[in-house]
Amino acid sequence: MKKPRSDAKLKSLPPHQREMLVRWLAEENVSYEIARDRLWQDFNVRTSIGALVNFYATQCWQRSSEHAREFASQVREAAKSTGEDFNAATLALIQERAFVLSRTQGSDVSDLATLAKIIGDSARLQLKQKELALNLDKFRQQVKSDIEKGLDALHAEIKGNAEALQLFEKFKAAVLRSTEGEA
Repeated sequence: MKKPRSDAKLKSLPPHQREMLVRWLAEENVSYEIARDRLWQDFNVRTSIGALVNFYATQCWQRSSEHAREFASQVREAAKSTGEDFNAATLALIQERAFVLSRTQGSDVSDLATLAKIIGDSARLQLKQKELALNLDKFRQQVKSDIEKGLDALHAEIKGNAEALQLFEKFKAAVLRSTEGEA
């Protein structure tokens, strides 16, 4: 007579027990040793670690992956809703890291928080750079306005002197070129 497979007991568990085992392994991410002990204590079922490994590979892996994908998508959406201006590559990186963290036994979700902080700091730095560029543009416009006012005042002073007006027009053109970034 052929020896039955060691995981046959686990495949033939009543649905509620099989569901509980899947939950322990896939959602609670308990070790095989703890799952084996719980099976014995809760359902009076003895099994081996190898049988649990096989059960996980056939019954739990897909569910665990689905949960990880859902978690990663939720993290991505949470990152998008923070108001930070994340580009698609950054959001993909956040989602990938969240997936890896949720699939890695013993992983620390604080790794994800650290990643989000770094990305948030980077986004704040980009925002600050944009703010500085805007302030620089405002400053340049103010300087240009002040120069134009000064030129208008000088023009009013030399009205009537043709030679001075001719020099003034050359001077004005040179000054305006310098404010436009032309040397």
